[in-house]
Amino acid sequence: MTARRRAERAKQGEGLLPRLVLIANRFTSATHADAAVEAVRGGVRWVHLRDHTADSAAFDSASRRLVHQLRAVAPDVRISVNTRLDVAHSLGLDAHVGTRGPSVAEARAALPDARIGYSAHSADDARQAEAAGADYLLFSPIFPTSSKLGHPGVGLDALRAVYAAVAVPVFALGGLTPASVPACLNAGAHGVAVLSGILNAADPTAAARAYLDGLS
Repeated sequence: MTARRRAERAKQGEGLLPRLVLIANRFTSATHADAAVEAVRGGVRWVHLRDHTADSAAFDSASRRLVHQLRAVAPDVRISVNTRLDVAHSLGLDAHVGTRGPSVAEARAALPDARIGYSAHSADDARQAEAAGADYLLFSPIFPTSSKLGHPGVGLDALRAVYAAVAVPVFALGGLTPASVPACLNAGAHGVAVLSGILNAADPTAAARAYLDGLS
């Protein structure tokens, strides 16, 4: 990677994107929504709203409710929406896409002022998403995870390959614990994205702080 591209990466990542992303999966559930609020109390400053099972009405109403709750705790919290571009547009939020649903180009056209992310699973995925205009990438699964049963995880070498392939910030996702965060940073990740490690924790506030400690 050239010095110019590394400078671009630093400009896009440093100081602009929080380094811990909470994937609030099935946030339409009151239990998961409450955990997201508690995680923000613990210092999380980026919450990603995702629920592949919710219908449009449930997703929209739950989004509005949770956005209000999160911003009541931390007005500066960044919030992104998975695939539902209409919700992101109506609430003025960022958006995230992947292999299902709208493309990066479609998201960019619908939300010209938003940050658009993409879920990549290979270096080729990452390059294509960057070329299409993605502002950042979630790369997964790094380690074995309950959300992808039977998948061994791609490992840290694959994370290094993605870091070397693109200039946009890369976030490691999948099977991460607070103890594994430094290794992901050493492999080039700007930060990490966490789902069950926080949502399913007995104390989401303490769990969030543990991941943030690993990022410091």
